This record gives sequence, structure tokens and C-alpha cells, in this order.
Amino acid sequence: MPHIILEYPEEFIDNEKVSSILSAVHQAIADSGLFKANQIRTRAYSFREFSNAGTKKPYIHVQARIKSGRDIDNKKQLGEVILSGISTINIPVDVATVEIIDMERNSYGKYVPN
Repeated sequence: MPHIILEYPEEFIDNEKVSSILSAVHQAIADSGLFKANQIRTRAYSFREFSNAGTKKPYIHVQARIKSGRDIDNKKQLGEVILSGISTINIPVDVATVEIIDMERNSYGKYVPN
């Protein structure tokens, strides 16, 4: 926890850059002390078709899915940390956005095979 999900336009961002973004966000969150490095999970999904306010200007969006129970200030801090991590990478996009999403703690499940 948290699950960090990067959405990006495949035409504008290559795999190496995606890896750099995920690494930068992972490190920024770990350095913040909000979560331990070994708790952070990252993944990325590309999209082919998009519109950015009626234009074809590329953008990225990051979802941070966390278990419910954290206060709004903590969520805001996480969003700021993620954006600060992204800002360290030169990304060919018009805008980067972040969204903090609560996962209901009581319905969250996990299986760890031996």
C-alpha cells in the first residue's frame, strides 16, 4: 500500500521514461515517510486515444489508491509528494494530475503465496 497507477499517452512517452517516472514517484513517497518503500506498488497503463480539453496535448494522470482511514491533510500531502516526484523528470506532457482514492479497508483483501 499504496498502489500507484500511472496513465500515459503511448505515442508520447516511451518505456524508459515510464520506468523513470515510476521510480521517481516511488522514491518520493518512500522519502516522505508516509509509506515504507517495501509497501509501495507501482504500475503503468498506456492509452492510445485521448482528448485534453478538446486538444491533443498529451497529459499523464496518477492514481494513488490507499486504504481508507487517512485524513484529508495526509492525502493532500501524498498528492503533493507524487507531483514533486514527477516534477524531477522531463516529461513531454502539457499537464500532470494526481488523484488520491480510498479503498475501503474492510473490503480490501490480500493473498501472499508461500
